[in-house]
Amino acid sequence: MNRTDISSIGRAVDLTYATNRAIAVITLLVAIGGLLWQRLSGAPWLASTTWGSQAGLTVFLTWALCRELDPDHPTAAFAAAGFALVAVLVWALPQLALILWLVILMRVVNRSTGLAAGVLDAVGLVGLAGWLSLQDNWAYGLITAIALFLDSQLPDPTRRQLPFALLSAIVTALVAILASASLWETPSVMVGLGALGLSLVFLPVILAARSIESIGDETEERLRPARVQAAQVLALLTGVGAAFLDGSSALVRLGPLWASVLGASFTWLKSTLPFFGSSS
Repeated sequence: MNRTDISSIGRAVDLTYATNRAIAVITLLVAIGGLLWQRLSGAPWLASTTWGSQAGLTVFLTWALCRELDPDHPTAAFAAAGFALVAVLVWALPQLALILWLVILMRVVNRSTGLAAGVLDAVGLVGLAGWLSLQDNWAYGLITAIALFLDSQLPDPTRRQLPFALLSAIVTALVAILASASLWETPSVMVGLGALGLSLVFLPVILAARSIESIGDETEERLRPARVQAAQVLALLTGVGAAFLDGSSALVRLGPLWASVLGASFTWLKSTLPFFGSSS
């Protein structure tokens, strides 16, 4: 059985590539460093190990997420990982399940592997979105429904995603009804506007994706610009929407997303503007 028989959107970390070896080493070092830091702070071994492991996974998932948001610039993912580590040290750990969901969501829409998401991928995505909606924010189910609908409409559409999009919309509606007491709470306008302003720095990266050069892992065919841009916009919509609904806590939970936005934007500036470095 091939790996793609289980998941067509899974991306293996091939250690024959220098960048993959680098992130593997960085992840391990962060995990060990986090463990030791917590131990020196007086935390017990189990708590220290858990914290260090989560810090390492935060760095890795941020790197993976930024690869989806800006496929043409691998170095952006390392800048994003650095920003995420700083955020963890200054504020708190993000919600790793939420970041994993976002990585999967991006792959469904942008098809970075070159292959359409399979049935198991769609079922897993809807299930994870439903759980996150119950735990945190009903809008995650809505974002999932939009992503699956887009996958059925964008270039090289996968029509079988329509029933899953409908299923996710139904789950969202049920969760919204269950959470009706908090559904119409006053939105965090200032935090939401701040997230919206931060997302503006990512617009040049979205525009640059019109001439995407990256190829799919499995097909070696160039990625579809419309799909990459749709995934980028959907990621920003997730971050801004969560900020409006949940306030500053959403910024921490989605820290790797904003770290990826900053990493990709910084890399674009560095490669485009002369005073940031040589033009690529």
